[in-house]
Amino acid sequence: MADEEEILEGEEVQRKKERTIRRELIKDCDADSELAKQIMEIANIAMDDIPDGKQKDWAQAVKAALDKEKGGTWHVITGAHFGGNVTNDTGTLVNFKLNDTWFLVFRSGPPEKEPAEGEQH
Repeated sequence: MADEEEILEGEEVQRKKERTIRRELIKDCDADSELAKQIMEIANIAMDDIPDGKQKDWAQAVKAALDKEKGGTWHVITGAHFGGNVTNDTGTLVNFKLNDTWFLVFRSGPPEKEPAEGEQH
């Protein structure tokens, strides 16, 4: 198991070395710096994996990754120009730009909790 993890970490390092350098700018953020970095990394990976993709494809990939990795209901809006007024879970909003594409990413709806003993779904 440890060998497999080391291989995956090595592949991730190699992927970062081969990555296209993108200009990054964070406009608004109420997430901690670690979560913001993770979200931006997921967006970079989406742009790498779908190089000719449309912005909606990147948004879909980022949302799927965050729903799976972080739980809850994540929302991702991408584009060059958009406005918005959203309600988000505290500590989950990041509005950033990679090259010329803006990403507004936030969670609305906390991760599902395990039911307490004797409680039904």
